[in-house]
Amino acid sequence: MKTALIFFRRAEDDFLSEYYGNVEKVLRNGGVYTDTVVMLKETDDIGFKRNLYEFKDTVDNLIIVGGEKPQFNLKELIAEITETVLIENDNAKSFLDAVKNVGEKECPSDYAVMPIDATLVPNILGAYQGFILNVDDFSLTVLPSKYEQLKPMCEKYVLPYLESKYGVNSRRLTLKYFGDRNLLNETLNSAKNSFNLAFNCSVSEKAGDFTVDLLFKNQDELLSKEVIRFIVGALKDNIYAEFDTTLEERLFDILKLKNLKVSVAESFTGGRIVSAIISNSGASNFVQEGVVSYSNESKYDRLGVLEKDLRRDGAVSSIVAYQMALGLLKKGNCDLAISTTGIAGPKSDDTNKPVGLCYIAVGMKDGVHTYRYNLLGSREEITETAKNTALFLAIKKLKNI
Repeated sequence: MKTALIFFRRAEDDFLSEYYGNVEKVLRNGGVYTDTVVMLKETDDIGFKRNLYEFKDTVDNLIIVGGEKPQFNLKELIAEITETVLIENDNAKSFLDAVKNVGEKECPSDYAVMPIDATLVPNILGAYQGFILNVDDFSLTVLPSKYEQLKPMCEKYVLPYLESKYGVNSRRLTLKYFGDRNLLNETLNSAKNSFNLAFNCSVSEKAGDFTVDLLFKNQDELLSKEVIRFIVGALKDNIYAEFDTTLEERLFDILKLKNLKVSVAESFTGGRIVSAIISNSGASNFVQEGVVSYSNESKYDRLGVLEKDLRRDGAVSSIVAYQMALGLLKKGNCDLAISTTGIAGPKSDDTNKPVGLCYIAVGMKDGVHTYRYNLLGSREEITETAKNTALFLAIKKLKNI
């Protein structure tokens, strides 16, 4: 099957290769490989018409990303070229109304308009509703531009539709992994060799946090379970979820499940950890406090770090990270404590300690464990990786109690 992609962008926008690559990866994970990618300006109605006429006769599937972006009536041109009419889809309007009620803001009513014979692709995370139009053997799909909306729409509706159309039987699984990249690569390669390439996979990473998308096509379900057991068994506790989620979402889910409260004391991560946790709705029931203890004075006044240890070992030390977490457990009404201290750069402090050195402590009333890391990258990369590492260590702690 031949597939083409059309993206829209503003004339002043740079080419966002990561975004477009992520969109193609979502399709590729479902076994859909793009043969042609076209980038059009939001004002280019002529270019859009020309490409639609051409693709209608030369490809099997056309996927249009960013249907809400053009400054011309995209849907009218689609209706004209495919010789159909537009209507307000009742189901699409229901989803649009739900988004309006939650967001308490008006959305364009034409977001629920689509060709009369089209199949709705619901967007429960945003206003613009997608659709799939099938004309003879040609399928045209229109989706919104925001990746966090587009991804679940593809996975839940578009890819299953294409699988059904082409008689493909597949199973998808997402693993979330935090740890050494080399171990992950070795494990995936070993699994492919052991099971005779029974699956396809793609891996993406953000600050040490890996998303592993597995696709099993036309495979026996028992075999796919064996592959998954092999991978999870090899990576063990470094797999923190067997579904698509984030570190902060996973930690929050475990806190809710176990009915625990967390407190966080941050030095060089500057509040990122607690900010990530409280991005979850309902966090007030499970987050006791977040302290940005940047100065030495704050460390010993607020958290009870001993001045003699600060003078002897410095703020960036195992003992200080330990005492920061211990101070939260002693003084706060929390079950889990997380603390960080380190050097994010771009320059070191007045010691001989290197940029990237950091200590992260995680503990409960049964004990606190401190971890030492030497992280690489820019100030932003070091700080973000430390945040993710702290969240993962907290998940690992709670999973093992």
